[in-house]
This record gives sequence, C-alpha cells and structure tokens, in this order.
Amino acid sequence: MSAVAHDQDSFELRGLCGEPGLYGHNGVHDALAELCGRWSVGLDALSDRASDLGDLLGKAASAYRAIEHSNTAALKSDPGWDAVSPDEPTIGAV
Repeated sequence: MSAVAHDQDSFELRGLCGEPGLYGHNGVHDALAELCGRWSVGLDALSDRASDLGDLLGKAASAYRAIEHSNTAALKSDPGWDAVSPDEPTIGAV
C-alpha cells in the first residue's frame, strides 16, 4: 500500500490536460483541467487513507507475531495431543 501511496504523491493530474489550444475551445480545456484537479484531490485522499491503512495493518501484524511468539514459548508440549493420540490399549484393560 505504501508503494501505491508513494506513486500518487509523486504524480499530479492537474497538468495532464495540456494546453488549451489542443481542444479547440477554452471551455473544454477548463472543464477537463477542473476535472483533473478534483480527481487529483480525491486520489490524494485515497492515497493518504491507503497509507494509513497500510501502517495499521503492519502494526496489527507485528502484534499478532508477538502474541504468537509468546504463546509458542509458553507451550512446551501440545495439550491436545492426548485427545487425538490416545495411549495404546493394553491387554486386559477395560
């Protein structure tokens, strides 16, 4: 997500539409320039949110790894092992 946010930070749509003479009418150019400007603002907002979400996901993953490591260190053996692998039956046992 940070790569997407970085790419958007270094790209502006405002200058994308070119010179007014390319469109044959200043009104068309102005409308496209306004659209590009608004679109760029929206993309910037989405990019910021994606960056924030990426940071939060990274923190959550770190927290889960720490808990998993702590839990793994606490259990020296599997407490459910006997439930799935009972002792072999002995002769004469009831």
